[in-house]
Amino acid sequence: PGLAEETAAPLPDDLPRVKVTREVDTGMSEETIRRGVEEFKPRPTDILCATFAKTGTTLVTWICHQLRTGGHVDFEDIYQVAPWVLMAWDIGQDPNVDGSEFFPRVFKSHLRLGSVYPGCKYLVTLRDPAKTSISFYNFLSAKGIPSVTERNLSQFITETSFVKGTDNKMRGSLWDYYKEYWIARDCPSVLVVVYEDLVKDMPAQIRLIADFMGVEPTEELVERVASMSTKEFMASHESKMNESWVHKRAIELGRSPDNASMWTPAKRIVLDKHKQELDESATQFLDDQWQETITPVSGLKSYKEFAGFFSKRNAKKIEEITARMGAPALPTSSPAGAN
Repeated sequence: PGLAEETAAPLPDDLPRVKVTREVDTGMSEETIRRGVEEFKPRPTDILCATFAKTGTTLVTWICHQLRTGGHVDFEDIYQVAPWVLMAWDIGQDPNVDGSEFFPRVFKSHLRLGSVYPGCKYLVTLRDPAKTSISFYNFLSAKGIPSVTERNLSQFITETSFVKGTDNKMRGSLWDYYKEYWIARDCPSVLVVVYEDLVKDMPAQIRLIADFMGVEPTEELVERVASMSTKEFMASHESKMNESWVHKRAIELGRSPDNASMWTPAKRIVLDKHKQELDESATQFLDDQWQETITPVSGLKSYKEFAGFFSKRNAKKIEEITARMGAPALPTSSPAGAN
């Protein structure tokens, strides 16, 4: 159907292969992780939104669902139509079944490319590390996670594993993810979307995502999805994204660790800007991590240069898509997405 190919190009052989253990997310049970790794059967046309947390996951998942349906909000939680594969069993889902009434199937994942399911298509995102860290800190603070609430923002970045990963690399750092995106930059099965571009010119980026999904990006569809993906529209449907349904299901089933504390509902669509700022030590830490992990493989010395590389590539693709469709350039929509 649509423009989708029936086979998916394999991920590069030089991606580091990382075993999936409970360290990737201690809010999940051992059994749900086992089932997610061993029993999920991906299809070549599946879209896996495989992102680092707080880099626009909710927004791109929402856009993918709206593109494949033409606009659909008749569900209680986004995970009902786009399951989080690794967490599914803990909330009574089967990712081989749930969400399969839609085409192409769309799934959420926070696994690294080196850990994800082979044989499908991967939509990944980039976001400024400082902004990502601030968003992550506020999101987990709202959930009342003790290891977060007992620290300030800069300590969260430098002392916890949420951004910097674990020493044994079983939980990857933000830079480990970005390094893998660089390695996979020429793989046809991987689309790297720059979050800052998405919120700046949503219609253009929606065309790019639609084409990757195999959905014809008509002017009418792009306009409709862009209007449904503003912060204001998504905030009016906050309950579909704040994990309130997930928390309820997890409590009912009793499979999640720590009484499902990790799934305590927390706002994902934040209309006001976060006010915290990084101190000098945290800013230096982020820069040091970039120089140690990203610059040696890419030659790019900053996130701005890194994002610029992918922005330029994507702009060329968007021009080709627009020319093929014979569609006029669309006006920029208001910024959107999860903070």
